[in-house]
Amino acid sequence: MNEPSYSEAPERMQPRWGDNGLLPAIAQDAATGDVLMLAWMNEAALEATLAEGRAVYWSRSRQCLWRKGESSGNVQRLLGIALDCDGDTFLLSVEQIGGRACHTGRRHCFFYQPVDGEWRLGKESDG
Repeated sequence: MNEPSYSEAPERMQPRWGDNGLLPAIAQDAATGDVLMLAWMNEAALEATLAEGRAVYWSRSRQCLWRKGESSGNVQRLLGIALDCDGDTFLLSVEQIGGRACHTGRRHCFFYQPVDGEWRLGKESDG
């Protein structure tokens, strides 16, 4: 069996914060591999996430840190975090406590599907 061929990658990588100081952060259920949601992080959110062991995001609408589950109880316990090869996206491996990641009460945020030129609730809309 042939070994995979990898291009050169630096030994170290730093987050490449966007012009707005944010990076997308994808939350993935560690047990199932399901993608739960996408949110945004700034440096303060990343630091808080690493220090607290739970997902802390930057709320673009409220312009403040947002501790996932603070009011709903649907906390995301951090099990791991990775930075992608370009340094511009985080992937969080989480335990979704409370079973619901979406503010609509669904398990995940990705439940609309294209149907006849419109985005509609999918058959599996409860995730």
